[in-house]
Amino acid sequence: MTVMSTYTVTVFQNNTSTSVPLSADQNLRDVLLEYGYPLNSPCGGNGTCGQCRVLFDGEYVSACKCIPNRNCVVTVPDTSASEVTMTSPLNIEASARGLGAAVDIGTTTVAVFLYDLESGLRIGVYGDRNAQHSFGADVISRIKYASEPNGLKRLSLIIRRQISGAVRVMCERVRRSVNEIRMISVAGNTVMQHIFTGISPESIGVFPYTPVSLFGCFYPAGEFFGDFAPNAGVYLCPALSGYVGGDITAGLLGSGAWNEEKTCLFTDIGTNGEMCIGNKEGFLCCAAAAGPAFEGAQTECGTHARKGAVHKVEFINKEIKFSVMGGCAAIGICGSGLTDAAAVLLRCGALTAAGRLLPPEEAPEKIKSKMTNRNGSVRYYFTDDVYISAEDIRCLQLAKAAVRAGIETLLNAAGKTFSDTSKMIAAGGFGSFMDVKNACAIGLLPPELLDRITHVGNSAGAGAALSLTERGRDNLKSLAEKCKYFELSESSSFSEKYIECMAFDETGKVWG
Repeated sequence: MTVMSTYTVTVFQNNTSTSVPLSADQNLRDVLLEYGYPLNSPCGGNGTCGQCRVLFDGEYVSACKCIPNRNCVVTVPDTSASEVTMTSPLNIEASARGLGAAVDIGTTTVAVFLYDLESGLRIGVYGDRNAQHSFGADVISRIKYASEPNGLKRLSLIIRRQISGAVRVMCERVRRSVNEIRMISVAGNTVMQHIFTGISPESIGVFPYTPVSLFGCFYPAGEFFGDFAPNAGVYLCPALSGYVGGDITAGLLGSGAWNEEKTCLFTDIGTNGEMCIGNKEGFLCCAAAAGPAFEGAQTECGTHARKGAVHKVEFINKEIKFSVMGGCAAIGICGSGLTDAAAVLLRCGALTAAGRLLPPEEAPEKIKSKMTNRNGSVRYYFTDDVYISAEDIRCLQLAKAAVRAGIETLLNAAGKTFSDTSKMIAAGGFGSFMDVKNACAIGLLPPELLDRITHVGNSAGAGAALSLTERGRDNLKSLAEKCKYFELSESSSFSEKYIECMAFDETGKVWG
């Protein structure tokens, strides 16, 4: 009988240390996740993203590829600076005694808002990365993990604990009891809502992408949270399909799009790009798989929108300037910074319309010192450690082509044109920071709508907040019934549009 060796890993993080056991066949990523150390792992541990790096006995390694054969010391990245920068919904209609919590479960981030239901005042705000991020950056990775033994149970427990922990902390801050919680409303994409409720999302991952539930229903809080908030009910915002979820119906409500007289185009661009066209009479909705580039994942120096992220890049006096969230040293570049960078590199002549990032010898004189070409991989450096690469540009091209092709295919299916569209609403975290002029310049958004684009911030959170009241839930139910889902993959024109939209060829329409 073979006895498997066991080693001890001493883990340092946030100036504290803990010793955990590790068997000889385990990789570092798995054992660190098992003992509650979240890692940035957008590829879900497949070894392709290189972002789960830790300091292993003095050397940086990818945790998912490291299988120790001895006692070791590991330093895990500091999590103290992981607070998400976010917008939040305003106050709501006064309705009943007690407290309410509105939850927006994004694939990348989670936002929770605490309300005094009697006054309608918002009294607490929480925002952080979705604690499931270590199991993959996109919904496909989460579906895959949820299909593994105990995977769904683990993911469900992680998000429930994150939500209940957030509500508990906010209640303590305002000296209220969690026993006062009467209603918890949850908005998320369909996969996130399945995982939260413990329903398998596997059927959403295969054609015809059919969800088990479209929600729009109540549950007792005890079903998800045990003894936490024992007097509360939980409401799940209604979804429309496997890839147009409760976050989109809530977003239509929270943004006011549901009550527009004229034709309105609603977009929420993230790991999925959801688009809706219509007005108070109803909406036609679709979703395009953009991938996590807009959320700062699967790019070499990518990060989500947080302190230390390069979030704005400008071309001033023929020089490239950039801004960092929090005014500190740059640690990475988020989705809005990536979009800006592509637009600026286009404008200064370092990036071609076909998406080729020019090597130093071909780049404009004023910026060639910031560019390198290492074994055929061209990079532009903001700092010694933060850069945008030719591979990042390719990732951005694929993402923006999916969104733009989705918009154009949707409008065509609805029998609408840009001239018919009175307003375009940009929702979500990426939409909050996106420079619409740069987004139009790279062709992510239609330049024809540049002067009609409106930012609304976290509309899903706002819709979830409105759903804490009976009137809000009635409005949400009514608008969901007037929405129809359009499957892009079944449209022959979507593939053609996708290829057309790969090019960065619309700068002239923005800058002349």
